[in-house]
Amino acid sequence: MRRTWVPLCVVSLVALASAAACTEGPIESTSTTTSTPAVTTPSSTDDAAASSTTVASDGSVVSAQAGKEWAFGTVPDRATPADASLDPLVVGIINQENVPIGSFPEMRLAAQSAFDWINAELGGVNGRPIEVVTCIANFSVEQSQACAQQMVQAGAVAVISGIDISSNGSVPVFEQNGIAMLSAIPTTLAELRSPIAFSFSGGITGAYVAFVADAHEKGATSIAIGYGDYESFAVPATSYAAPVAESLGMKVTLIPFPITTNDFLPVVQAAVDSGADAIAVAAADSSCVPLMTTLHDLGYQGLPYIVGACAAAQILQQVPDEIQAPIIFNTEGPPGPSVDGQLFLDATARYTTGAAGGAGTVAFRTAMNLWHVMEGLGTDVTSAGILDALRASKDAPSFWGHPYTCDGNQVTGLPALCSPQQTTFRLPDDSGNAVPESTDWIDVPALVRGIG
Repeated sequence: MRRTWVPLCVVSLVALASAAACTEGPIESTSTTTSTPAVTTPSSTDDAAASSTTVASDGSVVSAQAGKEWAFGTVPDRATPADASLDPLVVGIINQENVPIGSFPEMRLAAQSAFDWINAELGGVNGRPIEVVTCIANFSVEQSQACAQQMVQAGAVAVISGIDISSNGSVPVFEQNGIAMLSAIPTTLAELRSPIAFSFSGGITGAYVAFVADAHEKGATSIAIGYGDYESFAVPATSYAAPVAESLGMKVTLIPFPITTNDFLPVVQAAVDSGADAIAVAAADSSCVPLMTTLHDLGYQGLPYIVGACAAAQILQQVPDEIQAPIIFNTEGPPGPSVDGQLFLDATARYTTGAAGGAGTVAFRTAMNLWHVMEGLGTDVTSAGILDALRASKDAPSFWGHPYTCDGNQVTGLPALCSPQQTTFRLPDDSGNAVPESTDWIDVPALVRGIG
């Protein structure tokens, strides 16, 4: 049996910068690779291994993993298509694309491939096919609002928001019409605080709190927290991570920085000067290499924490192993093997020709969890029913993630966070693969409750 690590990435983008957390989880692969086109997924492991697929000879993804346990029970032994003669259920996808500030087509492609897989092999929703209506946001509140209105007019029973940093426009529309908004990667406080929004991710809040907890577990008595000086970063750092650290008896140094910076010398120097045992910084994309190299160049001897998106292969190939080795990354994948990861690879390889990895992994999870909720409603699937089911959920199974509870009380003040639990890992081992740091989930909700 081969164990492969594949990152599930969580990206929180505000204004002109992004911070991200990749969630990696080991997947079990027991079948041989076929000629089916493989998805390109950023990974801290060998790209070819991470992209391998196990589609069976009949073209069915499920039959290749038949009988194995996945998030929702046992994988079926054969494909069952939806009944095209039945009325479809309309689901919307809003996603930001085609703008210089940030374009994330992998979110749309991943969610669409999940629904295509569901229709082709998982029987739709109790036989009914899912019809997807897509609207592209363009970093405009007005366009996000127009997208939401389009979803209402199309009769969508729920909407997946991939990444939409102008969701201040869409959220009020969904609130007024009682439509569930499943935020794959919530990027605004409007999403995080809305009673109709649900996220199966911890976002930046989960990452920061996990860093604090892991550092404390390793014996650190002080931590420096670097954060972009914008509310979507500042609130997780100052209102959640810092109080959690203080509740654990740790000394905290807060270091804000401009969200557009790639110069992390002042940030790391401030952490070194503070004498902190650990430093945690939420910055990603083009910031990863400068941050890691600065930590190395200044000879920082404490525990350095960086969001998991910096563990993507295309980033790590720019950084020597000796610079990577000290870094601890956060993840949202299970600490043990999961068939779900292989199903993701196989389904995206089979049902899309585009790159659906990276941040797309979280959109795929969101689509699968929505499908499972709708399945549980039987033949009467409505917006109200979906909202009620999500709000009543308790330790519900989540595709390739921690079970979720959407009672609005997991993280005080951020009711949309249903499963913010995290794990951590390092890179690389002798084979260049991820090394788990956590043997169990870091319980972010419990840590937040500890601050009172």
